[in-house]
Amino acid sequence: MICIDTTVLIDQFRARGNLDAPVNRALLTHGAQTLIIPAIAAGEFLDGAAIVSEQRFDESLGILRRRQVVRADLETAQHYGRIVAFLRREKHLVGRSQNDLWIAATARCHGARVLTRNASDYEGILDLEVLGYGET
Repeated sequence: MICIDTTVLIDQFRARGNLDAPVNRALLTHGAQTLIIPAIAAGEFLDGAAIVSEQRFDESLGILRRRQVVRADLETAQHYGRIVAFLRREKHLVGRSQNDLWIAATARCHGARVLTRNASDYEGILDLEVLGYGET
């Protein structure tokens, strides 16, 4: 199972079917696996779209409706709490995106790996496999 973060959604929107785009190559590499989108990533994606225009928002919402968006629940919150507490103890919490931490918690909750353009955002999070790809 692959949990995709917001960078994947943004890059895929920009690539619009260009199979040579790094994001699409990464998705094709892992295409046989189930893809999930954390609700927090969906919200970030829609926030960016809404700033651009109502049309972009509607297009982005259409993309999300064709995907499996998963909610955060108490089990996800438990993973989030443990991730944050560990990073705080290790003094690696400062400067972290709360949204990325929720995405990591969602991935751990579902036993998924995270696919992202920004693999460094997830460094130091225990029991989380991160798959990075580069954009050109």
